[in-house]
Amino acid sequence: MSTNGSPPGPPRRTRSAVERFDVIVVGGRCAGSPLATLLSRAGLRVALIEQAVFPRPTLSSHLMEADGLLFLKRLGLLEAVEETGVRFMKRADTRLDDVRFTERFPLRFDDVGGAAFLRRHLLDSILLNGAIESGADVRTDTKVVELLWDDGRVCGVRTRTKGSEARLHAPLVVGADGRSSTVASLCGSRKYNVNRNQRSYYFTFFEGADPAYSDLFVFHRWGDRMVWAGPADHGLYLVGVSPEAHEREYFRRHTERGLLAHMRACEPTAAALADARIADRISGIVKFEGYFRQATGPGWVLVGDAGHFKDPSAGRGIGDAFLQVEALAQAVVDGLGGSPRHLDRTLRRWGHWRDRRFEGHYWLATTLGEAGALPPMVPEAVRALNERGETDRFLDLFSHRSRYYDVFPLRDLGVATGRLLLSGRAPRGPLIGQTARLLAREPRRRWINRHPALASSDLTSAPRAERGQPAPTDDRTTGPSPAPAGRTAPAPAPAPAPERHHERTGN
Repeated sequence: MSTNGSPPGPPRRTRSAVERFDVIVVGGRCAGSPLATLLSRAGLRVALIEQAVFPRPTLSSHLMEADGLLFLKRLGLLEAVEETGVRFMKRADTRLDDVRFTERFPLRFDDVGGAAFLRRHLLDSILLNGAIESGADVRTDTKVVELLWDDGRVCGVRTRTKGSEARLHAPLVVGADGRSSTVASLCGSRKYNVNRNQRSYYFTFFEGADPAYSDLFVFHRWGDRMVWAGPADHGLYLVGVSPEAHEREYFRRHTERGLLAHMRACEPTAAALADARIADRISGIVKFEGYFRQATGPGWVLVGDAGHFKDPSAGRGIGDAFLQVEALAQAVVDGLGGSPRHLDRTLRRWGHWRDRRFEGHYWLATTLGEAGALPPMVPEAVRALNERGETDRFLDLFSHRSRYYDVFPLRDLGVATGRLLLSGRAPRGPLIGQTARLLAREPRRRWINRHPALASSDLTSAPRAERGQPAPTDDRTTGPSPAPAGRTAPAPAPAPAPERHHERTGN
């Protein structure tokens, strides 16, 4: 019996035995594979289900910052990453309108670099191989077509592989399957604090870049333009651009010409690529939205882009997935050691932590991704940081080691506005208007962090089993089994202490 409302199809070959695991992870890219690795190393029986066959490209900024590289080092995968010829960037060339500086990334004693571009088909394969080596049951070319329910709880999945079906049972199903998450849809997880994109992004790889720029990360945002760039694996060099509002239709028709024009308008990329040529197809993301999704429910949890996605301008998709995974792994191990209610409480605390941990960076990415020029007090606040010798605080935003609200408190933005008024470098009337809008917007953002605005049109109706109809008798389970004796917490690090806030995510 289907629990997702799909009509019955033709008879299929189905495995007769029900397979049982401690955790089923759906999605095997930069969230799912490292989570499966950590849980398997902790002694859990883990099934990892991935629809694609790797290596396979996927839309991404391909960017990892210092914290993400350090996570790969703790995971024991850094050697495989280094074998791709990836370059670990040590310097950052940053421009925000008329504020520009080049500084070394603030590295900690065990960091390997400030940032790196690694093509996702390579990174995802490395992560998947790590899950295989950890002992996880990895199944690629396999699609989850249904969630199994028992007494209002998710208790497993039905999968399909080349016409053959299987039923896998587990006390916990993890959705790590991206923005179009099947698990999120079937669970009825709601989005909140949704922001529609105002910019589009295009990127590609060049070959033949000047080696003098092989350790330099570029991020320039001036006027309505944005360029980010740096060396990648196998001698390639990545460039990403964001068209101005009036250029969007032009970019659709003349993508390569538009990308090259923006690349040449940015001084460091024009110099690095003076004798280079495009080596790969141009990828782009035109329509998207930033969001948080309800993080967890009875027997399920979402991680990575399945549960939270922000504007790509900040380049934090991979690194933030790693942060979530490392905290979630510990929460899962702790939660499975008790009753189903204990598991639910533990995962809800992780969901609260996730929202608090990423709320500031969510709005930072939204601000960077707004159409038009930045509010002038933002570059001015960065100028003040640079003059005080505190540029590290700004650069640490890239590695999620400083908080947006600490680097850009309303007080400092007010001081920056005063500096601009006194200097006469910005027209007085427009500046006062922009300041008023910012001072009205920022408190609103902080308020909805505690009182999430649910997207009323994004609710998927719950499956019939969750609405009270019993699940098939041959597949019933009674909830999570107790943790086996001797189970250990996953390396490399414990979850950060959760922070409490009002729960308004539909639980």
